[in-house]
Amino acid sequence: YTVAIDNGYPPSFELLNQPVTIMTADGKRWTPRNAKGTFGGKNTLREGLKYSINLISVRLVTQEIAPVKQVIQYAHRMGIHSTLLPYESLAMGTAEVSPLEMTAAFSVFANEGVYVQPNSIIRIEDKDGNVLDENFPSRKEVLSKETAYIMTSLMQGVVDEGGTGIRVRNYFYRPAAGKTGTTQEFADAWFVGFTPHIAAGVWVGFDNKQVHFTNWDGQGGRAAAPIWGRFMRYVYDDPKIGLPLEYFEKPEGIIADSICTETKKLATEYCPGKTLEFFTTKSLPPKCDLHTSPTWKKRKENESIISF
Repeated sequence: YTVAIDNGYPPSFELLNQPVTIMTADGKRWTPRNAKGTFGGKNTLREGLKYSINLISVRLVTQEIAPVKQVIQYAHRMGIHSTLLPYESLAMGTAEVSPLEMTAAFSVFANEGVYVQPNSIIRIEDKDGNVLDENFPSRKEVLSKETAYIMTSLMQGVVDEGGTGIRVRNYFYRPAAGKTGTTQEFADAWFVGFTPHIAAGVWVGFDNKQVHFTNWDGQGGRAAAPIWGRFMRYVYDDPKIGLPLEYFEKPEGIIADSICTETKKLATEYCPGKTLEFFTTKSLPPKCDLHTSPTWKKRKENESIISF
């Protein structure tokens, strides 16, 4: 999703949520599925991320919107050092990555595109308070502020708009964004998220892959997201830490505008349904070409009266 947004695709860009079959390098057919085996019509990038729709993620890779080699390049830039093989299944998270790597990568979004290398020892002092050693984490800009902000907005939907991470809100109510993750047979459950101050990751699972959850309670949104929410609540409620209420800051290069909920293009005054979306100058869609006059609105009203 980060690659797609950085390549100029808007959050309102739609892809088919339909089965797709891929020929693998060894000549076999791979037909990925959504978690519950369902599929539908078109979904936007925002919806795909919000609801963890596997087929949307796979189509991003297979349709070269986010080519898999480019995905790997971005992942390495953002702090993922584990081996990532250039297969389409990477879109569904088939590579093994440590919680520390994943959390550090997600912190890039909270840091407005800047990667900060994890550092476990900040300072060493003796008993008299003399500093014996001090470490300063290395920082590197790896994403634009605009891409980081749009991705943050998408992941806010995961916890705020009925997405897979909504159970965070059972415990934590301040501005937050994040993403759930669930592996096959519920062997691993993830939630990695961030606020304007802190990035944190939760992994729930077993070292022995033969041991796993037996039902949907092992889903990332159920097993990991509530732990993340409770942890964040404890952090923000601690008066010794004293974190203020802050919101994700929108950079100057971001355009906020309404889109038509039907065409997913910039809304006109005649569009019956509108929703706010965020764009860059290169991802701004055209004006809605379906609802262009008051006669359309009047016609729809008449159709409603007739059908009633």
